[in-house]
This record gives sequence, structure tokens and C-alpha cells, in this order.
Amino acid sequence: MSKATLVDTKTQHDLAPGQTLHWHWNNATPADPVCYANAVPVATGSTTGGFNQDTQLEVTRLWRRQIVTEKKPFPQSQTVDVVVETEIHVDIKNIGTTAAKFVVFLSIVSA
Repeated sequence: MSKATLVDTKTQHDLAPGQTLHWHWNNATPADPVCYANAVPVATGSTTGGFNQDTQLEVTRLWRRQIVTEKKPFPQSQTVDVVVETEIHVDIKNIGTTAAKFVVFLSIVSA
């Protein structure tokens, strides 16, 4: 049975109309998940100034980068340690006409 996990990156981003933000998670765990990304808007405005918001964000690209390297304990060693690093990358575009504030959330499904 698969396990689903929600990851809140807890970092608020600001993005002007038409701009794209690149965000990545270095040393992502687990290393073999199926990931989905979403940009969740944060309400802007105030109770005194009012709220007038129409946020439109699009995840334009989501990809995984895996870096595998060998490390020998010492130069003449016959054995090596294999180090695997996984990164999750996301590009998010503000397709609206107003500035956007948002937080990146990931849904991770792993075995």
C-alpha cells in the first residue's frame, strides 16, 4: 500500500504578474517518491483596507534530479561508497494580472 504525505515548505514567495519562480528541494526524502507540486495562494489585503484578490498561479514544470557519486574511503581503496542525492525542482508562473503571494506544497506518494 502506498503512503501519501503533504509537505508544506513554509516559505512564502512573492511573484509579479508574468514572472516565473524556480524553487527546489535539495536532499529530498524519500528519494524515490512520486511528487506533485502546487502553489497555494496566501490571502492579501487587510480588514481595514479590504480584500481584492484574484491570484492565478501555474506550475509550469516539475522535475527530479538525481546525482550519484562514488566516494572512496582512501585513494587506494578497492571499495567505494555510493552517495545518492535527490532534488525536486518546480517552476511556478504568475499567470494573473496582480502580484501573488503563495507557499509551495508538495504531495508525495511513496511505497
